Amino acid sequence: MSDIKRIVLTGGPCAGKTTALVRIVEHFSNLGFKVFTVPEVPTMYTQGGWNYLTHNPRLYYEGELAILQTQLALEDSFMRLAETCTKPTFVVCDRGTMDISAYVAPEMWHDMTTKCGTNSNDLRLRYDAVLHLVSAAVGAEQYYTLATNTTRYEQADEEGLQLARDLDNKVNKAWTGHSHLRVINTYDNFDVKIRCVIKEISHVLGIPQA
Repeated sequence: MSDIKRIVLTGGPCAGKTTALVRIVEHFSNLGFKVFTVPEVPTMYTQGGWNYLTHNPRLYYEGELAILQTQLALEDSFMRLAETCTKPTFVVCDRGTMDISAYVAPEMWHDMTTKCGTNSNDLRLRYDAVLHLVSAAVGAEQYYTLATNTTRYEQADEEGLQLARDLDNKVNKAWTGHSHLRVINTYDNFDVKIRCVIKEISHVLGIPQA
């Protein structure tokens, strides 16, 4: 059985995932690791023209199903790449399969997972750790921005901030039950948040901490 760790970096809108991924790769590459990062699949589809706010129910369903299928395939592909490496390696997923469940009704999610031959419990077990970065909309509203993701629908007004908070909570609940779910809170100093992420990943990898 492969000992390559698969870690999910998730959270609500404007949580700092993009910056965190850059810092993760930089930090652990300097320690001699090869770090693979699975790109955020929903963003790929929205940039390609699909919109989860569509009023076409069939288009909505097929889009979400395609996202789940693509997520599974991409993760498996990157794990196969990781298994060819001779140096210490791990895979970080920019969001994971359970994130999708936060955007669909329970009955639709059940139908989608059944078509993919899986279920919520099995999907959580795919990952060694889940790091939930709390959205800036929760306690750090002054830092909430659309600059890092121009396809984000949750605007920087009160309505958008509340939507971002709701999504943050839904994503957190989607992963509840995972044995290594860690919630990384928002801080006035973003570097503190990044250090918490680095510390959690180091723990998963078995790297001794100061």
